[in-house]
Amino acid sequence: MSYYFISIGGSGAKVMESLTHLCAAGLMPNKEKLSDLYVMAIDPDIGNGNLKRSSTALHCLNEFQSLDIGRGTSLFKTNVKLSRPFIWSPTEADMNLDDIMSYQAYRGTSIGNLYEVLYTQEERSTMLNEGFRGRPAIGAAVMAKKAGLDKSNKLNIANDQAWDNLIHAIQQDVKNGQEAKIFLAGSVFGGTGAAGVPTVARLLRSMLKEYIDAGTARIGGALILPFFSFTPTEQDKAAGMYASSENFLTNTKAALKYYAMKDSGYDAMYFIGDSQLTAVDKFSIGAASQNNDAHIVDFYGALAALDFYSEKADSGQQCAYISHMADDRFSWNDLPDIKLEDGGEVRIKDAIAQFARFIFAYVHLVKPVLSDLASGKIKDYKYPWFRDFLAGLSIDTTEVRSFEAYAESFATWLDQLEHSGNNRRVEFINPNAFTSQPADVVPEHFATLAVDEDSKVTMNELWHRLCEGKLQDEEYTRGFGRFLRLLYDSCAKV
Repeated sequence: MSYYFISIGGSGAKVMESLTHLCAAGLMPNKEKLSDLYVMAIDPDIGNGNLKRSSTALHCLNEFQSLDIGRGTSLFKTNVKLSRPFIWSPTEADMNLDDIMSYQAYRGTSIGNLYEVLYTQEERSTMLNEGFRGRPAIGAAVMAKKAGLDKSNKLNIANDQAWDNLIHAIQQDVKNGQEAKIFLAGSVFGGTGAAGVPTVARLLRSMLKEYIDAGTARIGGALILPFFSFTPTEQDKAAGMYASSENFLTNTKAALKYYAMKDSGYDAMYFIGDSQLTAVDKFSIGAASQNNDAHIVDFYGALAALDFYSEKADSGQQCAYISHMADDRFSWNDLPDIKLEDGGEVRIKDAIAQFARFIFAYVHLVKPVLSDLASGKIKDYKYPWFRDFLAGLSIDTTEVRSFEAYAESFATWLDQLEHSGNNRRVEFINPNAFTSQPADVVPEHFATLAVDEDSKVTMNELWHRLCEGKLQDEEYTRGFGRFLRLLYDSCAKV
């Protein structure tokens, strides 16, 4: 099996962020790094804050592939391959809709007149460097232009490096006897996602027709419905064309009529939204300031990808539902188990709880020691876990910096996820235990980091396991990767 994930727009990027953390926690259905996850992002707003934060975590996970952590572990088991280039933009820098659609060539003709009727002067003249501003009609025109045929009857994206690399990777996997599963994520109510989610699916279906017809390639998608709202200020409105959350439901209604048709381009569609719209604190047109907190909807979008990846084969027409038991909260009981390629299952609660303990222990137990050693505050450190695995190794390395950056991003994501519902609680990890402030850490909370769980792993027990240095499957050599494996194994539930 080979896995592909394509994020489209800001909502797709946030699903990618949640998927990255679920992959790091070992929740992909693949076994022991036998399958890769190929990731590509589509966004005209390459400076989008959501995309930057998500891609930072993903690039860290990619760096972990070089860590020697040994065999037989779910930790970082998914090999990540990043598209080259990672972000594909359907537009070029400093171009507006008139430029992209070659309006001057059609000016004064019937086509040009129709174009003038369909788009306002503001829509035609606004630079698209920061995306399509919540206007699906603009995005659809641009995407259709990119996905259309040129004068020689070839796709306009032919010989485009990002698409060439993607299609080549899929073709190689299929030729090697693997089934390629391609999953897209984006909104149906905004600009980039609403335009790209249907267009990219049809484009892939056209380019991979031979394999899709043979059943060796399948396309699935998380189609994100409205789940947030915002209120732009008068200053925001004066800055130019902007997205309006008042139009989200209208856009969604039109989109759902399209997806109700048989020829949607997808073999499986997951519709995920929220009846309670979360208010975004600060409105942003786009670029770096569009940096929205993680949300439970993003999390469910990532779970949809895992469900699609674990599906054995197309079981025909069916409709599946998932919901939460209580109106005022989300809990572990609301989440499905993940099916593995070998037919086994893994509980999301067990995987995330162990991984959260692992990150907690590193941030609040290990990192302070390494920092004190690096600064000279501690001259000699003789505890066995340090002496046997880390003594003499420089902590000022790419792998250490990448892991610490990732640990910070995971803690932030988890904190935002726990506070993502208006009047509803997300009760996965105890927010009072997983704090980013070491001075506020309560050691007794470590054993009950996951809500409704008593792991029996206290901080004292963890320290004892580390000092014993006993590893579950094999003898480990020295190194940062091997130490992370020891720490992760030591955080396992009793």
